[in-house]
Amino acid sequence: MRIRFITLTIMAMMLIGTSLQAQNAAADYERQIVGTYAKKDMKALDRLLADYYKSGLYPVDVLMYNYNELQGMEDWSVIVVSSAESLIGKLILQRVLMVHSDKVIVCTETGGLDDAICNRLGIPVPPKTWKPEEAYEQTIRWVAAHGDRKVYFPFTDSPLFKQFPDAMKECIYNEGLTMRYSATPYDNIAVKIRNLEERYLTDYLRLSLQPYNEKKDQRLYRRFTPSMLALSYSAIYLDMLPYYREHKPDKVEWLEGLYSACQTHYNHLTLNKFYNTGQ
Repeated sequence: MRIRFITLTIMAMMLIGTSLQAQNAAADYERQIVGTYAKKDMKALDRLLADYYKSGLYPVDVLMYNYNELQGMEDWSVIVVSSAESLIGKLILQRVLMVHSDKVIVCTETGGLDDAICNRLGIPVPPKTWKPEEAYEQTIRWVAAHGDRKVYFPFTDSPLFKQFPDAMKECIYNEGLTMRYSATPYDNIAVKIRNLEERYLTDYLRLSLQPYNEKKDQRLYRRFTPSMLALSYSAIYLDMLPYYREHKPDKVEWLEGLYSACQTHYNHLTLNKFYNTGQ
């Protein structure tokens, strides 16, 4: 019931937002948002985030993807992201739509573990000697070592895309749209099933709430388009299909339907050559 209510609330607010006139181009909003966030001027940040959301310039599908990333995490956990592109949507969710505000976002592109974030997490401020190329890895390790919150990072920052040391890879568990860093082994298959069946909001994949036009997308950070993010959903569905075929055959049609929706409405690609489909 709670998930259905949140779904309807977010969809309604999004549809209202798309009807309002934009005061500035999306790139201008994002440039100001990132600069204001780095300065920790939260009152100005909230005004910018609200205006940006109401302008309708931020793609609904990308916002929903950010929602699902946070939705699959445990309460009061931390997500470490490597770019402002992963930050903006989550800030809109937390500070405008007031959902998942308990989760702490650490963005290594916009200051990382600064005094304010470390104070909120109750951990010491890290040394200033990290090299830029090792800051992301070290940030994940630092939060895990000094705090008691679960630590996540986006699938788009996973070992598929970043070069993590082998020792660190042994502590990384895929939970769907996010990866969790844990020195203690656990059953991540069960978590992926929970996220797929209970937590992720995926009806919009079938509906495509807001047709995406790349030429009209004026965002400053637009590497993560709806079609690119659909690749992450497709990866999860293809990853889990062998398990579902063996252990949950009654759910196979549902899972295949979501994968098909991603292919039809979004990326029009096949990932069979990259992932074992169990066929």
